[in-house]
Amino acid sequence: MRRIFSFLLFSLITSSLSAQNIIKLADNQDILQLLDSTRKVKSDSVRMELNQEFYDKLLNFVSAHSSEEINFDSINMGNVVSDDGIIRILSWNVQQNNGDNYYGGLIFHRNLKKVIPLKIKKSELTLSGDKLFKDGDWPPGIYYRIIQRKINTGINYTVLSWDGLSRKIARKSIEVISFDDKGNVVFGAPVFKTKEGLKNRVVNEYSANASFSLNYNRQKVTLSGVRRSQRKVDDEMIVMDRLIPLNEELKDQRWAYVPAGNTYDAYIFLDGFWILTEDIVARNEPTPKTETTRRKNLELDLLPKE
Repeated sequence: MRRIFSFLLFSLITSSLSAQNIIKLADNQDILQLLDSTRKVKSDSVRMELNQEFYDKLLNFVSAHSSEEINFDSINMGNVVSDDGIIRILSWNVQQNNGDNYYGGLIFHRNLKKVIPLKIKKSELTLSGDKLFKDGDWPPGIYYRIIQRKINTGINYTVLSWDGLSRKIARKSIEVISFDDKGNVVFGAPVFKTKEGLKNRVVNEYSANASFSLNYNRQKVTLSGVRRSQRKVDDEMIVMDRLIPLNEELKDQRWAYVPAGNTYDAYIFLDGFWILTEDIVARNEPTPKTETTRRKNLELDLLPKE
């Protein structure tokens, strides 16, 4: 009985000490107020100055506590963590008066005890499916999902992101992030089998007024052109709306592309590749098209409010 009591007491003390070692960003009101001010100010130039100050202070704060656990629940930005808890990505945007967006971010690698800054950067005018981003460069956006899968010989991370290219066009992208021998992050990898061939990323451009769904959930599909053992797939996959132009005369005008409605495509993970599979029957609709959902997405997508 004494041994059991001692073990329980030790567990309680350990849990208490662990809780005390968690650093709360909410305790640093200067940083949170800076972000709030950045989103409220009307002047573009002042907004960018405040955003840079926020970025610098946040980077200094997390770098000083890189070996500790930080609670980020209080911060209103993209905040996603991989299933294994090794990777966390913070990302945010600041919108200019003309609708342009600038993004900043940080990647935390727990095993490396390293914070990787993603410099403040404007949306890429053309986001290529072939380009690799490395040496500190990145395709700016807000990351909203990390998918953990084994690619080649190790665990890599597939990320889903949003960025507002302009008032007319928004984008949602799929790409892989990995880390080189020096611990530097690389954005993009040739693992996406598309109709145009092997790509480093998948980029979906569509009308900024549309609600386009790109999510990761479990579906059941039957494939053709693969081994019999692979035909029946019951797995999590990247499911997305099929995008079509409002009419044929507007083909290739991405501001005019909207979801077809009840038509879905998916990227299914097979043998280390994400493979495009068209016309899947989605058992679970990727995202309910409710006004509440649309409004929540806009609150994340378009900051600051005007």
